[in-house]
Order: sequence, then structure tokens, then C-alpha cells
Amino acid sequence: MSRKRTKFTGVYYRETTTNDKPDKTYYITFKNSKNKMQELKIGKFSEGIREQYCNLKRNEILTKLRLGEEVHLKHRQKDKVFLDDIANEYFNTRPDSESKNKDVSSYKKHLLSYFENSDLNTINKKDIQLFKKEKLETPLAPKTVNNILALLGTIIKFGINEELLTNDISKFIKKDTVDNDRERFLTVQEIKKLYKAVEDDNRLYLFCKLSLTTGARLASTMNIRKNDIDFTHKILTLKDFKNNTTYKAFLKDDVLGLLRDYTADIEHAEKLFDVNSTTIQKPLREILNRLFNKKLNSSDRKNRVVIHTLRHTFASRLAINGTPIFTIQKLMNHKDIKMTLRYAKLADNSGRNEVDNLEF
Repeated sequence: MSRKRTKFTGVYYRETTTNDKPDKTYYITFKNSKNKMQELKIGKFSEGIREQYCNLKRNEILTKLRLGEEVHLKHRQKDKVFLDDIANEYFNTRPDSESKNKDVSSYKKHLLSYFENSDLNTINKKDIQLFKKEKLETPLAPKTVNNILALLGTIIKFGINEELLTNDISKFIKKDTVDNDRERFLTVQEIKKLYKAVEDDNRLYLFCKLSLTTGARLASTMNIRKNDIDFTHKILTLKDFKNNTTYKAFLKDDVLGLLRDYTADIEHAEKLFDVNSTTIQKPLREILNRLFNKKLNSSDRKNRVVIHTLRHTFASRLAINGTPIFTIQKLMNHKDIKMTLRYAKLADNSGRNEVDNLEF
């Protein structure tokens, strides 16, 4: 029976039957070390073999041939599937960004170190529960553990969708409900206190001003270039690396004046903060700790003031000033209105007046 092509170069299948049921038998072709075309049977669809898996095996063989390494061509029907193989394929599909870098770092630190030698075909519910239990017993915050579990689930689902894996262990991944959303935002007096503390450092002062008056995330602010500033219309174009989108922010007159002075000697396409983000983070974190976190436990996520608190303050002050919730969503570039609704309770029309007017 003739071979049929797949979407992958050098990967074919022949229609067969197994136990009187339609089946596919997959093959790969490649030129061996003697430059002769060779065909290798990989296995059947009914055995869990998929096109993407065949493509991986072919690439492995080609790499070994290119490096002059010995190639073992005998196929084992029950080849092990390792998390790292699927994770590498998954991360290759994602564009370079700070979010991707964080996920890669988290993967290597928490997932690869634990599952590196595990065959995903044999992992079960108990294995996932044990992994979660061990992570929760470390100093990691529960939300961090949830994020690690979510990343594992995403990688596994990618493997299932791309036919690299048949054992869908993502159904065993259960995240705990965590009530630790940041609630702390700065008062007007605290904002003035912060400005006073950074006023002698032009870079930190501008960073704080931009963060508090645009609500931009750290990565967005760090990547602002001079040509992102529309001085005529008082608009700033921001890159949202979390959602991989761009959006517009409005600039207050005093911030616009700061930007004019700060960018006077900067080239058109040059970044405002052309330094590593830690150059901003480290001194600012020390200032925030000194001003606002002296008596707080380091694990008190709800009440600690961190750099992200500046973004939270922007949205909170908008809500307090009566800004419609959909306008706040737009200004924050929230993908989901649920993320913005947390600020609705701060609005004057959220029930405050009705409570004040109770007669008891």
C-alpha cells in the first residue's frame, strides 16, 4: 500500500487495520550516513504514535547524523515520553517576552527538576498530588504553587493537542483557591511621600510618575522609547507583554514636562530606561520597604507595598474618583472585565452612601 504524506517533511503513513479496525502505521524517511535514503517504521496510531512524535524522532536522528553520533534505528513501541521534550516544543511556539522568560525559569526550577526522569506515560493522579503536596510544604506562596501547576497543565495540554502524548494528566491538576490578591494601594499623602523619597534621582522619579499616572506594568514602563511619546496629543503608546498587545495611555501635563526634559538628549528610538530592570527594581524596592513595609511580614502579599502596587494605586484612585469601570478596564488594558471589577467596591456609587445613611 502506498505511503501518504503528512504535514511534516519526511513523515508518512500507510492505512492499515488492527483487530479489524482502521489504523495508521507511521514511517519516517531520511538520508543515512552513506547518503542513502532510508525508511524507518515508527509505529501505529493505535499504539499512541502521532505525526508530531514521528517528526521529533526524525529530527533526533538527523541531529545525531549531523554530529556524527551513532544512531540506533530499532524502534521501541513503548518509547518513554519526557516532559522536557514537550516543554521545549511548547516554549518554541511562544514569542520571546518577559512572560516567557519567567515561565521558562519557573519550569526549569520547579517542573524539570522534579519530573526530569519521569515517563509521562506512567504518571498518575497520585504522582501529581504528591508533587503539589511537596511544593505546598516549601516556603513558596500558594499562588506561586498554583502558577506552577497551571504551567504544567498548559505544557501537558499542548502535548496532547500536538499528539506528542496520550496520557492526559492535566485532568489531575487541581489548583487551590487563594485569597491573596493585593489590596494595598497608596493614599495621596503616601504618593507624595514616595515622590519626596525619589526626587533626587531623575530616573526613579520619572519611573514612579509614569507608573502611578499610567498604571503601566514594570515591563511596559521599562520598554518605553522616545518615539512612543506623542507630545502633541499627550498620548503614550505602551506594550503590554502579558497580553502581547499595545495600547494608549494619557499623559498629564506635569509628566509630559518631565518627559520633554528627560528625553532632550535621547535618540528617537532609544529607550527611556536603557538599563536592566533590576537597576530600577532594587533601589525602589528598598525605598518602598523603608517607607511602607517596616512592620509587615514578608509573606503578607495583601498588604505589602511593591512595585506593582503603583499600578494598583492608579486603578484604585480612578475608582475612588468615580471613573466608570469600563473606562478603568480600558486604561489598565485588562483583557477580562473580571480583573477590573475588583476596583468597583472603591467607587462612591458602590454602596458607601447607602451604608452611611443607615439609621442604626
